[in-house]
Amino acid sequence: MELRLDIEGATPEEIARGIKAAQAIFDQARITAEQAAHGMFALEGWDIRGFPEGQEPSEQEQKAADAWLEANRAACDACCSGWPEDKVCRHLVLELVGVLRSKVEAANPANWPERRRLFGDLIERLETATGPDRQIDIDIAFALGWVDERGTPEQAAELDLPYLTSNLAQVAAIAHKSLADWTIEIDQEPCDARVINPRRGDDILTMT
Repeated sequence: MELRLDIEGATPEEIARGIKAAQAIFDQARITAEQAAHGMFALEGWDIRGFPEGQEPSEQEQKAADAWLEANRAACDACCSGWPEDKVCRHLVLELVGVLRSKVEAANPANWPERRRLFGDLIERLETATGPDRQIDIDIAFALGWVDERGTPEQAAELDLPYLTSNLAQVAAIAHKSLADWTIEIDQEPCDARVINPRRGDDILTMT
Protein backbone atom coordinates (compact mmCIF):
# COMPACT_ATOMS: atom_id res chain seq x y z
CA MET A 1 0.00 0.00 0.00
CA GLU A 2 1.40 3.36 -1.02
CA LEU A 3 0.34 6.94 -0.39
CA ARG A 4 0.08 9.13 -3.45
CA LEU A 5 -0.32 12.90 -3.68
CA ASP A 6 -1.67 14.46 -6.86
CA ILE A 7 -0.99 18.19 -6.89
CA GLU A 8 -0.55 19.89 -10.24
CA GLY A 9 2.77 21.66 -10.65
CA ALA A 10 4.44 20.09 -7.61
CA THR A 11 7.98 18.80 -7.95
CA PRO A 12 8.91 15.25 -6.87
CA GLU A 13 10.64 16.74 -3.82
CA GLU A 14 7.51 18.69 -2.85
CA ILE A 15 5.33 15.63 -3.33
CA ALA A 16 7.65 13.59 -1.11
CA ARG A 17 7.50 16.34 1.52
CA GLY A 18 3.72 16.26 1.47
CA ILE A 19 3.51 12.49 1.77
CA LYS A 20 5.93 12.56 4.69
CA ALA A 21 3.70 15.11 6.45
CA ALA A 22 0.61 12.95 5.87
CA GLN A 23 2.33 9.86 7.22
CA ALA A 24 3.36 11.80 10.32
CA ILE A 25 -0.33 12.48 11.04
CA PHE A 26 -1.17 8.78 10.78
CA ASP A 27 1.75 7.89 13.04
CA GLN A 28 0.68 10.48 15.59
CA ALA A 29 -2.89 9.12 15.54
CA ARG A 30 -1.54 5.56 15.78
CA ILE A 31 -3.52 4.53 12.74
CA THR A 32 -2.52 3.11 9.38
CA ALA A 33 -3.18 4.96 6.16
CA GLU A 34 -5.45 2.11 5.05
CA GLN A 35 -7.53 2.34 8.24
CA ALA A 36 -7.87 6.09 7.72
CA ALA A 37 -8.90 5.60 4.09
CA HIS A 38 -11.57 3.06 5.06
CA GLY A 39 -12.91 5.52 7.62
CA MET A 40 -13.13 8.11 4.88
CA PHE A 41 -14.96 5.58 2.69
CA ALA A 42 -17.53 5.09 5.45
CA LEU A 43 -18.03 8.85 5.80
CA GLU A 44 -18.41 9.31 2.03
CA GLY A 45 -20.88 6.42 1.89
CA TRP A 46 -23.01 8.13 4.54
CA ASP A 47 -22.80 11.32 2.48
CA ILE A 48 -23.93 9.47 -0.66
CA ARG A 49 -26.96 8.10 1.21
CA GLY A 50 -27.99 11.59 2.28
CA PHE A 51 -26.77 11.42 5.92
CA PRO A 52 -29.62 9.15 7.19
CA GLU A 53 -30.08 9.08 10.95
CA GLY A 54 -29.02 5.85 12.61
CA GLN A 55 -26.59 4.98 9.80
CA GLU A 56 -23.75 7.26 10.81
CA PRO A 57 -20.16 5.96 10.66
CA SER A 58 -19.02 4.38 13.91
CA GLU A 59 -16.94 6.44 16.33
CA GLN A 60 -13.85 4.53 15.20
CA GLU A 61 -14.64 5.17 11.52
CA GLN A 62 -15.23 8.87 12.20
CA LYS A 63 -11.89 9.20 13.99
CA ALA A 64 -10.20 7.41 11.10
CA ALA A 65 -11.88 9.76 8.60
CA ASP A 66 -10.79 12.76 10.69
CA ALA A 67 -7.22 11.48 10.53
CA TRP A 68 -7.45 11.15 6.75
CA LEU A 69 -8.75 14.72 6.39
CA GLU A 70 -6.08 16.07 8.73
CA ALA A 71 -3.39 14.15 6.83
CA ASN A 72 -4.66 15.59 3.55
CA ARG A 73 -4.44 19.14 4.94
CA ALA A 74 -0.95 18.49 6.29
CA ALA A 75 0.15 17.05 2.95
CA CYS A 76 -1.17 20.08 1.06
CA ASP A 77 0.46 22.55 3.46
CA ALA A 78 3.82 20.77 3.37
CA CYS A 79 3.84 20.23 -0.38
CA CYS A 80 2.75 23.79 -1.21
CA SER A 81 4.91 25.52 1.38
CA GLY A 82 6.23 28.77 -0.07
CA TRP A 83 3.73 28.81 -2.94
CA PRO A 84 1.56 31.86 -3.74
CA GLU A 85 -1.63 31.65 -1.70
CA ASP A 86 -3.85 31.30 -4.77
CA LYS A 87 -1.86 28.24 -5.89
CA VAL A 88 -2.00 26.35 -2.60
CA CYS A 89 -4.08 23.17 -2.89
CA ARG A 90 -7.14 23.06 -0.60
CA HIS A 91 -9.03 19.97 -1.80
CA LEU A 92 -8.72 16.22 -1.31
CA VAL A 93 -5.64 15.08 -3.20
CA LEU A 94 -4.30 12.29 -0.99
CA GLU A 95 -4.79 8.78 -2.35
CA LEU A 96 -3.87 5.25 -1.34
CA VAL A 97 -2.80 2.97 -4.16
CA GLY A 98 -2.16 -0.75 -4.20
CA VAL A 99 -4.69 -3.37 -3.23
CA LEU A 100 -7.14 -1.04 -1.50
CA ARG A 101 -10.71 -2.13 -2.18
CA SER A 102 -13.26 0.09 -3.84
CA LYS A 103 -15.72 1.79 -1.52
CA VAL A 104 -18.37 -0.77 -2.45
CA GLU A 105 -16.13 -3.75 -1.76
CA ALA A 106 -14.75 -2.25 1.45
CA ALA A 107 -18.25 -1.58 2.81
CA ASN A 108 -18.62 -5.26 3.70
CA PRO A 109 -15.88 -7.56 2.33
CA ALA A 110 -17.59 -10.68 3.76
CA ASN A 111 -20.57 -10.50 1.40
CA TRP A 112 -18.84 -8.74 -1.50
CA PRO A 113 -18.90 -11.83 -3.79
CA GLU A 114 -22.68 -12.10 -3.38
CA ARG A 115 -23.18 -8.39 -3.93
CA ARG A 116 -20.87 -8.41 -6.94
CA ARG A 117 -22.98 -11.08 -8.66
CA LEU A 118 -26.09 -8.94 -8.20
CA PHE A 119 -24.86 -6.07 -10.39
CA GLY A 120 -25.85 -7.66 -13.71
CA ASP A 121 -29.37 -8.40 -12.53
CA LEU A 122 -29.74 -4.85 -11.22
CA ILE A 123 -28.66 -3.33 -14.52
CA GLU A 124 -31.23 -5.42 -16.39
CA ARG A 125 -34.03 -4.52 -13.96
CA LEU A 126 -33.14 -0.83 -14.11
CA GLU A 127 -33.29 -0.93 -17.89
CA THR A 128 -36.78 -2.44 -17.90
CA ALA A 129 -38.23 -0.56 -14.91
CA THR A 130 -41.23 1.59 -15.83
CA GLY A 131 -41.14 3.72 -12.69
CA PRO A 132 -39.87 3.95 -9.11
CA ASP A 133 -39.38 0.52 -7.55
CA ARG A 134 -38.64 0.19 -3.82
CA GLN A 135 -37.46 -3.42 -4.21
CA ILE A 136 -34.80 -2.29 -6.67
CA ASP A 137 -33.94 0.57 -4.31
CA ILE A 138 -33.14 -1.76 -1.43
CA ASP A 139 -31.36 -4.24 -3.71
CA ILE A 140 -29.13 -1.38 -4.86
CA ALA A 141 -28.52 -0.51 -1.20
CA PHE A 142 -27.48 -4.11 -0.56
CA ALA A 143 -25.23 -4.24 -3.65
CA LEU A 144 -23.48 -1.05 -2.50
CA GLY A 145 -23.04 -2.38 1.03
CA TRP A 146 -25.38 0.11 2.70
CA VAL A 147 -27.36 -2.74 4.28
CA ASP A 148 -26.08 -6.18 5.28
CA GLU A 149 -28.68 -8.32 3.50
CA ARG A 150 -31.30 -8.13 0.77
CA GLY A 151 -34.55 -6.75 2.10
CA THR A 152 -38.12 -5.91 1.16
CA PRO A 153 -39.86 -2.76 -0.11
CA GLU A 154 -41.26 -2.31 3.39
CA GLN A 155 -37.76 -2.31 4.84
CA ALA A 156 -36.69 0.27 2.27
CA ALA A 157 -39.41 2.52 3.66
CA GLU A 158 -38.46 1.76 7.28
CA LEU A 159 -34.82 2.62 6.56
CA ASP A 160 -35.88 5.77 4.71
CA LEU A 161 -33.70 4.84 1.75
CA PRO A 162 -33.54 7.42 -1.04
CA TYR A 163 -35.83 6.78 -4.01
CA LEU A 164 -32.96 5.87 -6.31
CA THR A 165 -35.16 4.50 -9.08
CA SER A 166 -36.98 7.82 -9.37
CA ASN A 167 -33.73 9.37 -10.59
CA LEU A 168 -31.53 7.02 -12.61
CA ALA A 169 -28.94 9.77 -13.07
CA GLN A 170 -28.50 9.64 -9.30
CA VAL A 171 -27.87 5.89 -9.49
CA ALA A 172 -25.17 6.48 -12.10
CA ALA A 173 -23.59 9.23 -9.99
CA ILE A 174 -23.51 6.96 -6.94
CA ALA A 175 -21.93 4.18 -8.98
CA HIS A 176 -19.19 6.48 -10.24
CA LYS A 177 -18.45 7.76 -6.73
CA SER A 178 -18.63 4.37 -4.99
CA LEU A 179 -16.56 2.58 -7.65
CA ALA A 180 -13.87 5.21 -7.99
CA ASP A 181 -11.13 4.30 -10.51
CA TRP A 182 -13.38 1.67 -12.14
CA THR A 183 -14.57 2.01 -15.71
CA ILE A 184 -18.34 2.57 -15.86
CA GLU A 185 -19.88 2.81 -19.31
CA ILE A 186 -23.57 3.54 -19.90
CA ASP A 187 -25.35 3.59 -23.26
CA GLN A 188 -22.19 2.48 -25.05
CA GLU A 189 -21.96 0.21 -28.09
CA PRO A 190 -21.95 -2.76 -28.36
CA CYS A 191 -23.25 -2.95 -24.76
CA ASP A 192 -25.69 -0.74 -22.94
CA ALA A 193 -23.76 -0.86 -19.68
CA ARG A 194 -20.69 -2.44 -18.20
CA VAL A 195 -18.45 -2.03 -15.14
CA ILE A 196 -14.79 -2.99 -15.32
CA ASN A 197 -12.56 -3.78 -12.34
CA PRO A 198 -9.28 -1.90 -12.87
CA ARG A 199 -7.26 -4.45 -10.90
CA ARG A 200 -8.39 -7.34 -13.09
CA GLY A 201 -9.48 -5.70 -16.32
CA ASP A 202 -12.53 -7.96 -16.55
CA ASP A 203 -16.18 -7.02 -16.94
CA ILE A 204 -18.10 -7.43 -13.71
CA LEU A 205 -21.25 -7.04 -15.75
CA THR A 206 -22.28 -6.47 -19.31
CA MET A 207 -25.88 -5.97 -20.40
CA THR A 208 -27.21 -5.54 -23.93
